[in-house]
Amino acid sequence: MNPKHMKKRLLTKKPTDSLQPLRPRTALSTWLLGVAVVLAPLTTGRLELGGEPVEPSLRGVVAALFTTGTLLPLAIWLVALLACVALIWEWRQRSVGDNHIPHVARVLATLLLLWMLASVVVSMYRWGTVVAWSWWVVAVVSAWLFSLRRGQDGWTVGFALAIAGTVAAAFAMREYAENARIVPNWRVFGTFFNPNFLAGYLCLTMPVTLAMAMAGAARSHNSSPSGGGELRWLLGFGAWMQMTAILLTGSRFGTASALLALMVTAGWMAFNRSWNRQRALLFGVVCLMVLATAFFAARSLTARVTAAQTVQEGEYSGGFRLWTWRGTLRMVQAHPLLGTGLGTYEIAYPRYAYVGFTRLAHNSYLQLGAEAGVPALALLLGTLGVLAWRVTRAEAHARNDAGSAGFSPLYDARVLRAGLAGAIAAGIARNLIDSDWSIFACLFTFWAVVGLMLSFAPFPKAGEQGGQRHRVYLAHVVLLAVALAVLTLRMGGALSANGANWNLSQGIPDEEGYQRALHWEPFNGDHYLSVGMLYLGMARAGDLPRAEEARKTLLRSAELTPYSKTWYHLGNLYRDVLGEPAQAAGAYRRALQLDPHALRVMAELGKTLEQQGKLQEAEAVYQRMLEIEKSVYNRVRAVPELPEVDYAFAYAGLARIARLQGKPADEVRDLYSRALQILDADRAARENTVMLWSLKRPAERQRALDDLRQECERALR
Repeated sequence: MNPKHMKKRLLTKKPTDSLQPLRPRTALSTWLLGVAVVLAPLTTGRLELGGEPVEPSLRGVVAALFTTGTLLPLAIWLVALLACVALIWEWRQRSVGDNHIPHVARVLATLLLLWMLASVVVSMYRWGTVVAWSWWVVAVVSAWLFSLRRGQDGWTVGFALAIAGTVAAAFAMREYAENARIVPNWRVFGTFFNPNFLAGYLCLTMPVTLAMAMAGAARSHNSSPSGGGELRWLLGFGAWMQMTAILLTGSRFGTASALLALMVTAGWMAFNRSWNRQRALLFGVVCLMVLATAFFAARSLTARVTAAQTVQEGEYSGGFRLWTWRGTLRMVQAHPLLGTGLGTYEIAYPRYAYVGFTRLAHNSYLQLGAEAGVPALALLLGTLGVLAWRVTRAEAHARNDAGSAGFSPLYDARVLRAGLAGAIAAGIARNLIDSDWSIFACLFTFWAVVGLMLSFAPFPKAGEQGGQRHRVYLAHVVLLAVALAVLTLRMGGALSANGANWNLSQGIPDEEGYQRALHWEPFNGDHYLSVGMLYLGMARAGDLPRAEEARKTLLRSAELTPYSKTWYHLGNLYRDVLGEPAQAAGAYRRALQLDPHALRVMAELGKTLEQQGKLQEAEAVYQRMLEIEKSVYNRVRAVPELPEVDYAFAYAGLARIARLQGKPADEVRDLYSRALQILDADRAARENTVMLWSLKRPAERQRALDDLRQECERALR
């Protein structure tokens, strides 16, 4: 370059150019946590129900992560791995600021995790308890990591939450567009287990997204009025999408919780004096857009609150929850100290149930008290209470603070704190009516929001000594490393079992695949159940030496995971393969001890007693089934549209016994007619209700129902 030109350029350079602040760089750990936040709703929003296996290839696994719950353990492991890498990276950097979590809250949270782990001593399924505990460790430790975000890092996580919620809402809206033509009242699931959990998740992200939009609507002497306007309205559009998706879920309490989040957000902004004209305009426009959209998007919601439907929903949906809570309280009273073991609700609840089967308590607080004991619930509430008190006090002392946590003058941390407060309030309320924290995406995101609230809270600065910081990091690394090790074993077992299930679906028995799964998880009773069912199928096909192996394997499964269904399969093995009806009856009775309302087990027990000629005992079993039919157990059910076909087996069994006892033909005919009416109602419901088309029966079960129909029709002819 010409020296004259260089000199001229230096002389004409603006003096402020050299004073331009360098934009802070976002830490690698923040990017990792942001990816985890985005992945959570897309991959970990389901329950692990052992769905259809997927092809054991990279393409099949990646597709399954975003479409089914088959590989949920792999998805949770990925989130845990991202959190663990972020934690270790930060520990090596030692560049974080003050720790904003109050000492009392840290102690309570630590005791909470320890008490949850202690429930393994009395757990009905110890490996399941350890896995469920690992979920909580990942969520709580991640909350601490999120609380360490400062400045631009904190806003980056906020944007990640907004992106995650908007993408989840986009999935839901696409689903509605695909199904609304066939079912106008379609309730969207998105990537979640059911619509209510999707609504619960979006209640956590929607207020944060709206607050991110309003936080940029600031006017000051050093900021441009139009700066960042496109981004603000884009975030506002994302908030509208999320609120619309909540309406499309048809979740009444989800919608109520979203409204609560908006009210808390508005109230908190009034509390910290962060309202201005631009923010009020943006807030009003988004709310008006939601109201306008509700006329078209809330069909599934309005259909559930009409006068005629309200009576049915109150009896079934609301009534089912109330009776479930009563049964859960019985669990708490029976196991007040340590519960039945974290993550064992599905196994333990049937003993205490008043109404039909459910995997969750529809109330996270009751479920935690039932699974881990009343002290665990008290520690959780104490932790949240202490944090809420400290944040509220800090906000009250900093009302005039415009928030220095933003990376730009256009962003006001006070507004984001208001949105985070709304999200936390909605999350706490949602868990009063559903078990959202049993869904990893909801659990992880809730604690991420709590941690982000702590990172932006206007606490006074209080540094930590190097040695103390080292110990805090070490404790969190150890906790997360243990949880990651457990989740690694769980992930390996799930991948191996999926491969074996895939081969079996292709007609190729894969005993070695199940053995690999057991190598990863030797204490997982589900893998023993899969091996036992494989051996049982071989024995029924003529390979009789496999029958004894099936018996031993199923007994081991029942020892590790005391499911009623395992003893049911053992009863079938004893009766149909080994020819031991007395042993079969004993196995069925053991199944009924675990689930006193297991109608299918009762039907098979009655059939077995008939084969033994014990007609009076069989009649007593069938009469017990009819007593259940007249009780609240049958009147209040989770899926009232679908009749319970097992009652048909009871009526047919009583008809056979009545005929053998020489009772009048009219009585026999009436019993067979009742059985046939139930079968006809079941067929009509499955053919005419679109929402039930996906509930397909196993071939063996369908053959049994077809045989029963033929028996009834022959008897009536």
